[in-house]
Amino acid sequence: MKKIIQQLKKVGVHVIENNFDIGLEFFHNGLDYSNEIDTLIDELITATEENGSKRILVECPATLLHRLSKSKERMRIVGERVIYTRKFSKQLDIKAPSHEIWSPSEPRALIFLSEVMGVEIKEAEKFLSSMKTELPSQVNRMFTVYIIDGEPVGLVFPHIEPDTNQEGRMFWIGVHPKHLGKGHGKALHRIGLSRLQKEFYAKSYLGATKKGNLPMRRIMQSNGCQQSENSMVSLEYIQ
Repeated sequence: MKKIIQQLKKVGVHVIENNFDIGLEFFHNGLDYSNEIDTLIDELITATEENGSKRILVECPATLLHRLSKSKERMRIVGERVIYTRKFSKQLDIKAPSHEIWSPSEPRALIFLSEVMGVEIKEAEKFLSSMKTELPSQVNRMFTVYIIDGEPVGLVFPHIEPDTNQEGRMFWIGVHPKHLGKGHGKALHRIGLSRLQKEFYAKSYLGATKKGNLPMRRIMQSNGCQQSENSMVSLEYIQ
């Protein structure tokens, strides 16, 4: 399986792996190698069936989907996402609202995360575990809490995507249910952008959201992000 993953990386596929999933991403650079990528994904699925129970997730441009005949046959389409990007420059100074950095190992962090995500503590622990596996060198400075009048109202996890040219992303972002509908999403996203620029030294930002998630799309647009021409299709394989 490791050999297949290395071959995927050689043809421009970005691989994200944790204890539960193998994520594969490729953008325009997949055009020249689409047949090879399709074959390698097919081989990876077969290897997964033989060696374990990891889920495989694929993100590819909608315009390339017709070239992935083998992958389409063995995977199911689970959604379509829109990509937004923003370049950072030394002259740009993104102001961030009040926030704090919490350690993910603090009990209050786990409790707050479970409340914001609307899941049980065990699911929140699983989420943090996958984040630690994917981003071990960054995880302790990612847990960013938006604070209003001393009260935590939302969470964002900025980070640099491994194996990229300092591309900043947000692992997850969410407002606490008590504070939904109050316009806090824009400020929370802005905190993430500010930290990416000033503390993670990102050269650019890439964000993705479901095509139908109009509130998040408006947030990214209002914070200076530009929509990419091509949408991304999400495929999933589970044994």
